[in-house]
Amino acid sequence: MLNKAMFGGVCNVIAGQPFDTIKVRLQTQGTREKKLYAGPFDCFSKMVRKEGMFSLYKGTSGAFASIMTENVVLLTANTGIKAMYRKYCMRGTDRALNFSEHALCGGLAGIFSAVAITPAEVVKVRLQVSRGKCAAKGDVHQYKGPIDCVRKTVRAEGIPGLFRGLNSVLARDLPFNCVFLSR
Repeated sequence: MLNKAMFGGVCNVIAGQPFDTIKVRLQTQGTREKKLYAGPFDCFSKMVRKEGMFSLYKGTSGAFASIMTENVVLLTANTGIKAMYRKYCMRGTDRALNFSEHALCGGLAGIFSAVAITPAEVVKVRLQVSRGKCAAKGDVHQYKGPIDCVRKTVRAEGIPGLFRGLNSVLARDLPFNCVFLSR
């Protein structure tokens, strides 16, 4: 099951990364007066023209790290939490977990997953908004790659900078994992 989840995650990143990069660029552009893009098609054409076709795949290493980590941590944590739930809450009874018990275990597993993926998500998004050669000199969003991004983030913000947005990731992933892992 883990191999299938990882393969599915890789396919998801390869197919979806350009859309995600465009979405992030549109979400992080300036105000109405300083907008860089008129919409998704304008963003796509400007990125390809000014930064090259591969600019659509900025942040891919972070996305791969995130999806692989998420699948491994989520499924492992879910299995472990279910085992602990059976041992301590069900006192060893043999009955199957019901819907709400599966949902509870899935939600708790989502906490572990969210904490594990947030640093990779931060790196992914920061690379996606990095303008590369098009960036103004001294632009804080100018990274040479994922390791440079991690270094600059930790230097500027400390380790907590890698967990920026964790509350939003939890708000997104906990309800999803309750449903996804509830069967």
